[in-house]
Amino acid sequence: ERLRHLEEEQEQLNSSLVALTTHFAQVQFRLKQIVNASQEEKEVLLKELEEFAFRGIPDLRSYQTGVGILLSETEQEQEEKLEQQRQKQKELIEQLKEQLEDLEKYAFETGEAGMPSSMVLERQTVIIEHLKEKLPLNLDELDLLDPDDLRKQIDQAVREMVNPVKMKEQLVSQLKTQISDLERFIQFIQGEGSDGKPRCTCNCPVHGKVDVSHSETSSECYAPTRKYKDQLRQAHKESQEAQHKILRRMLTLLHMFALTQFGCGRRGFQRNLMKRTPKGNHWGDLRARLEVAIKQVMELASKQEPVCVDSDYTSDSEDTPVVLCNEKLTTAVRKDLASALRDLIQHGLMQLGQSSSLVPLGCLSLRSANAPSLLHAWDLVLRYYEIKNGDQFNASPARKLSESFNLDVIGGTSETPKHALLATIHNIISSHTPLKRSYDSHFKAFVCAALNEKRLTSWLRLMFKCRPLVERYYVHWSYVRKTGFEDALRSLDSLAAFDFDLPVDLAIRQLQNMKDAF
Repeated sequence: ERLRHLEEEQEQLNSSLVALTTHFAQVQFRLKQIVNASQEEKEVLLKELEEFAFRGIPDLRSYQTGVGILLSETEQEQEEKLEQQRQKQKELIEQLKEQLEDLEKYAFETGEAGMPSSMVLERQTVIIEHLKEKLPLNLDELDLLDPDDLRKQIDQAVREMVNPVKMKEQLVSQLKTQISDLERFIQFIQGEGSDGKPRCTCNCPVHGKVDVSHSETSSECYAPTRKYKDQLRQAHKESQEAQHKILRRMLTLLHMFALTQFGCGRRGFQRNLMKRTPKGNHWGDLRARLEVAIKQVMELASKQEPVCVDSDYTSDSEDTPVVLCNEKLTTAVRKDLASALRDLIQHGLMQLGQSSSLVPLGCLSLRSANAPSLLHAWDLVLRYYEIKNGDQFNASPARKLSESFNLDVIGGTSETPKHALLATIHNIISSHTPLKRSYDSHFKAFVCAALNEKRLTSWLRLMFKCRPLVERYYVHWSYVRKTGFEDALRSLDSLAAFDFDLPVDLAIRQLQNMKDAF
């Protein structure tokens, strides 16, 4: 029993110490407020500090021992004790609220927190009271309304206030219109009842542009009403259309004259003329060319020797012989496979210039129409590089570090096919573009690099799975939009069974050697 009594006293001492420490902290907090406050506010804060300091510390012992006391007292004494305890609890709650409010105000003044809840409630109360004065709202039964009913009641009150204003605006507009019509009618009556004939100021077909001082109205003349102005506009429009028709006929005659006199139209009928247009050129022939090129590369790859001595190439042109030990395989890949793949990718690509300007001579317009400028397959690769933010990827520190140490890890993760594709495109751009190589050379280097990495199929699939790229640069009848390029990718999968070591820098090797020599 003695030990339990000592433990209770220890708990009371701890509670009292906590309360005293809290009180001192509040005093210190208020002193800090006074130091940071302006000269006008210091007097008010000092008075508040004086009141708070002499207020005393709330006694928490009665809350802990209240239950034990109630067991040994009569019913009347118990009620008195409970009432006293409730009163002390209310006082404690009020003190805590005041301390919390002071803390929120200080945090708001220093900018560390938002507006205190008391200030928010005060402003909301002002807004609600002002709305109650302006709107016919009945908020006596506010506690009985759910949020949806409250919204409906507010909307109804807003409509009741706004609708009369709208009706007044419509009424004012109607009155203005009626007054304007009445003024015109009065002017018309005054004109009929005046002595003499008014001077004609119109520009009608009867008088034309006449002098006002010497012109008198006649029975054939009429006032420049809105109907007459509309007739004038219609006549002017018809005159312009007639002039345009005459100009078009003159241009047609000039075309016919140029075709007959300058020999531009003396061309015989050419076979398969429809197949030379992009839409008329079906992808069947291009797909067959790609299949033949794949078979040829597979046949040569199966015959190549595992060890061979590599030598320098001198040119990327098709007429220059390749002087590697596997020159036939390299030529087949760069000349046949890359070209066939390029043509199939370019099937249905958007033209760079869809519209043609009007040329007065038909021969010139026909010559320009016979050679439409289409997007190149390498253009499509560059568009994919831009969409996927290839420059940002290759400029990242993790990519630079991995490239410096020849690592397949980027940022702690393994290199994905997408990362490898962006890195390869960046390397080809960095090596070929400064030396002004053609887009064909860029694309051939891309195909060789993809075959060396055994990722040609996966890289092409990544490109053609990019919906923004396909929908923006391919027409609806293209091979890519019709088939998704899946049929060609299945055929290209067979090349993954071979180990290729194709030269990627063939188009720039000679220029690099010359640069190194100087």
